[in-house]
Amino acid sequence: MKNIILQHWNGRLQPWAKTCKYSIEEYARRVGADYELLQGFPMGDWFPNTNSKPWLVIQKMFVLNEKYDEYDTVLILDMDMLFTENFDNIFNYEGVGRLHKVGMKEVSGSKNGRKWPKLYTQGEPMFFGNCLKFTRDERIALRSALDSTVIHNSMSSDGLPPNDEIIMHYCIVKSKALENKNKLQIPHDRFCDLPEEAHPEATLIHYCGRRKNQIK
Repeated sequence: MKNIILQHWNGRLQPWAKTCKYSIEEYARRVGADYELLQGFPMGDWFPNTNSKPWLVIQKMFVLNEKYDEYDTVLILDMDMLFTENFDNIFNYEGVGRLHKVGMKEVSGSKNGRKWPKLYTQGEPMFFGNCLKFTRDERIALRSALDSTVIHNSMSSDGLPPNDEIIMHYCIVKSKALENKNKLQIPHDRFCDLPEEAHPEATLIHYCGRRKNQIK
């Protein structure tokens, strides 16, 4: 199996981001995967008019680009993820990521659904964007549903572009790419939860927000 781990960053790497990059590079080496840091606006060469700062929120959608079709599985992680040395191979587990179960239950779709209602379908899978893992077939199916016109016509009431979480939700619903998948969630307490939620022997932990101060 040929796998790759992606991360995305725009601008100069801050010290905490360098620590995380080196950590995830080492994790990629341990699981036998390639590693690539996407920088700037990779979506800008693929989707028109998405290469400005407001559109940073969609850049991780590049995980679906045909550039990665040679890989059996692609994993994209937030920059503030850290490998703990409690080794376990995420590629050995079925599932995409951690479901946003609160958002899925609400008619409004929680924050994402309220901001971008044109892209939201109640009860359908919506994942947190910090950790997403897709097979080749899933990526190809999701890519077929990635419509730049729909995205550009789905700005929020305050003029903000939709983020990667709600766009991926829209693509999952439209493409039915995960319809026959037995498990949607990975063991998220071991691979993508916050420090206060994670399993004591978690492999990957998400240090978002002020938690970045804990990264040494």
